[in-house]
Amino acid sequence: MQEATQKNLKLKNPILTCLLLLSLGVAKAQSYWQQQLHYIIDVSLNDQDKSLNGFLKLTYKNQSPDTLSFIWFHLWPNAYKNDRTAFSEQMLRTGRTDFYFSDKDKRGYINQLDFRSNNQTLKVADHPLYIDVVKVLLNEPLLPGASVQITTPFHVKLPAGFSRSGYKDETFAITQWYPKPAVYDSKGWHPMPYLELGEYYSDFADYDVKISLPKNYVVAATGLLQNEEEKAWLNARAQFKMPAPTLVRKKPGAPAVKMVVIPSAKESKTLEYKQTQVHDFAWFASKKWVVQSDTCMLQSKEVVVSSFYEPSEAEGWNSSVELMKNSLRKHSELIGEYPYQVVSAVSIPFGEEGGMEYPTITSIRTDRPKTDLNELLIHETGHNWFQSALASNERDYPWLDEGLNSYFDRMILNESKKAGTSRTDFEKMILNYTSLIGRSQPINTVTDSLTPFNYLVLSYSKTSLWLQSIEAKMGKEKLMEVFKEYFQKWQHKHPQPEDFLRILEAKGGPTVAASWSYLNGTAAPDSISTHRPLKFGLFKNINNLPRYNIWSASPAFGFNNYDGVQLGLLLHNYNPLPTKFNWLIAPLYGFKSKSLNGAVRLSYTNYEGSGNKKIWSLSGMKFSTNSGVDSLNNAISSNVIRIVPGFKWYFGNSLNKDTREQWIEFKAFILGNTGFKYVLRKSDTTYHPELTKRSFTSIQQLTYSLSDSRALYPYDLKLQVQQGKDFYRLNATGNYFFNYKKYGGMNVRVFAAGFGFIGKRTSTKAFNTLAFQPKLTAVRGYEDYTYSNYFFGREETTGFASQQIMMRDGGLKLRTDLFQGLQGRSEKWIASINFTTSLPPALIPKFIPLKLFLDAGTYAEAWDKNNNTTRFLYVGGLQLSLFKGAINVYAPLVYSKLFSDNLKSVPEENKFLKKLSFSIDIQHWTLKKFLGKSLPL
Repeated sequence: MQEATQKNLKLKNPILTCLLLLSLGVAKAQSYWQQQLHYIIDVSLNDQDKSLNGFLKLTYKNQSPDTLSFIWFHLWPNAYKNDRTAFSEQMLRTGRTDFYFSDKDKRGYINQLDFRSNNQTLKVADHPLYIDVVKVLLNEPLLPGASVQITTPFHVKLPAGFSRSGYKDETFAITQWYPKPAVYDSKGWHPMPYLELGEYYSDFADYDVKISLPKNYVVAATGLLQNEEEKAWLNARAQFKMPAPTLVRKKPGAPAVKMVVIPSAKESKTLEYKQTQVHDFAWFASKKWVVQSDTCMLQSKEVVVSSFYEPSEAEGWNSSVELMKNSLRKHSELIGEYPYQVVSAVSIPFGEEGGMEYPTITSIRTDRPKTDLNELLIHETGHNWFQSALASNERDYPWLDEGLNSYFDRMILNESKKAGTSRTDFEKMILNYTSLIGRSQPINTVTDSLTPFNYLVLSYSKTSLWLQSIEAKMGKEKLMEVFKEYFQKWQHKHPQPEDFLRILEAKGGPTVAASWSYLNGTAAPDSISTHRPLKFGLFKNINNLPRYNIWSASPAFGFNNYDGVQLGLLLHNYNPLPTKFNWLIAPLYGFKSKSLNGAVRLSYTNYEGSGNKKIWSLSGMKFSTNSGVDSLNNAISSNVIRIVPGFKWYFGNSLNKDTREQWIEFKAFILGNTGFKYVLRKSDTTYHPELTKRSFTSIQQLTYSLSDSRALYPYDLKLQVQQGKDFYRLNATGNYFFNYKKYGGMNVRVFAAGFGFIGKRTSTKAFNTLAFQPKLTAVRGYEDYTYSNYFFGREETTGFASQQIMMRDGGLKLRTDLFQGLQGRSEKWIASINFTTSLPPALIPKFIPLKLFLDAGTYAEAWDKNNNTTRFLYVGGLQLSLFKGAINVYAPLVYSKLFSDNLKSVPEENKFLKKLSFSIDIQHWTLKKFLGKSLPL
């Protein structure tokens, strides 16, 4: 089997490069060839069972110098057949599980194939890797210059709208839907699976397609409609009004929802479309579309321009035809005249984010803001030049169509001449950042090796910026000559990168050729400095980010029971795309404690490439930990000063596994505490607190972390060693999330800890290390010995603040403050397991984040021979998770008999509201958790 290979574009010596490309150009001009295809397809849509039945007649002319014994065919509807296809695997890698867990009736496939030639059956061999690619073996060798006619019936079960092809309700996008030969070119065969991230490479062909479907469907398709009666009917659709919605049950027993229902006509119609010199045929159908249509006069032809959308979208789409006409004229002026006689845009409620191009027609997602429509139409209309007419291999060289097309987007939108900061500046800033952190990739990278983020910023933005830099060197007029010549020479052909670069060098000379290394490098654009001038502002102005190194100031707010309300100022240089050195200062004044508190942090990050980075940090904070009234009736507060030097080392990982994170961290917690000692006041014979002198202690902590935030079954593991005065402690925590098919999933947490004394155990050591000893039940504020969690009232034993806990140690979510012997505390070891599961939407609506939890654990002392109590403890109940788990409320409903018996002895505590607890887990908050995986943070 012949495989496609990628051309290496490391062209560094301009003179040698010029000679090499000139010689290659002569040879290629003499030897270039491409296959010639002709399709006749009859297809019918069954809108009730969401399927197609068709018959294909393909004439394949071998224009290559080689004799062919087989033809690879793409059967891309099979990409939706099961959860083991290349499409499904890529969806998981990019963070989507909707297709993986989809029901069988929502998936798609193609079958009932019977490939024949001269009425003789052709044998078919499966691709060794992909079920959506097959090898059709020819009965006779196909000689150079000879043709073969291949026919086959086919049946397609359309998938739900997971990707580009499929349906939602009764709107259909019929794309990548018929058996289609892979490209055979001078590099060999190019069989490839269907992918969500990664587009196409197809042979040019002439199409004659007949579509049968219920008569009241509007169809938008590639090519020219041949039915005059249908043209008249479409013109009348400009006045279409949507019927009133009615209550509909989509499935028996399902709740009724309001929606517009237009019954399908019993009578059908057959529409014919023809188009020459295109490499694909796509069509769309709906009963709810308004149709706008007009003509656009270009230099040598009149083009029919149409848009298809629902009446509710009229505000945004009313100007769509005029926008497309402007785009046609501008692209034709800059590149070369539009090569077809029709262009259309259609609004659909699913598919590619933004829009998706096909020859002479583009689809735009319904959910896009109407303010984006002009830009989307410019971009997608532009693809009729860069991909439809200039049919490069998008799978191997996405930049050659997306990047070139994006360059013209910017030019037509003329953003660079607008006042203020343009998108170009932001793109440069993002590229600087990805280069800084070692997560960039060369522009000239095949699609399936690009991360989703890099696919966007490299294929689109970085290529566009590269071309802008070339424009600055050679001038716009000369660069436009390059594009015009490129279009003239290569329209309706398959240009390779060297074909474009050859023309570029011929016009631009050695200076331009020297910039080619940019295609194979990961450097950021040199036109934006990483050393930006300093700018100070009261509030951060995001528009200034690309141009300045911003120091920001904003009001700061804090609260706890002992300081009360705290107000102050937050000063920092943190930006969405951070620099190597970051600092933060936040002085706060506590109005209750009448004390100055606050936080400070300094950090320096050394980015070493490939995801490796080392962070040196120093942080400090001060806040009150308790309050009281002394013997002189003065309000007093104890406090802690916390100083933490640290070092964190992130280990790099493969870019294709960028959901995985691995690091090791050392921290030293230097803690200076003032506390209370209680003295007897003789006048009222009561004890009052007095402040003690500040005493310092330290805890050393070494942590190793391995996590994978993949979409399916994410996990994390942490191994930790802690050491302080008189003790050491070993912790191991693992979390594994099991996704449910329909919604949510179950998180399983496993925890184990070992504890030991440094030196011989004494009763004094045992008492002084009580807060450091691992325990099974809920950890309280006074047991947060590194002061790493936020607490309203660390020392509170009554009231709302006393019900706050932290998720650490055994994690049994029941407070047993009154029963020290019931906390599962150990001087040796503990082990626990915690289950948290979402509830089915049939029981609880998705917008209510209610879960079930079950915790169980054991500890060393429970296994002593003299122990008379149970060896295992458990708690189960309900958990309400708010703000993506930043705040959790726990309601224990079932628990061990030992807990139950002891709680019965204190009836005032054995009440539902008193047993509630909550945690505030902002220490686990990360930007990636809230923004998702779109940024390489």
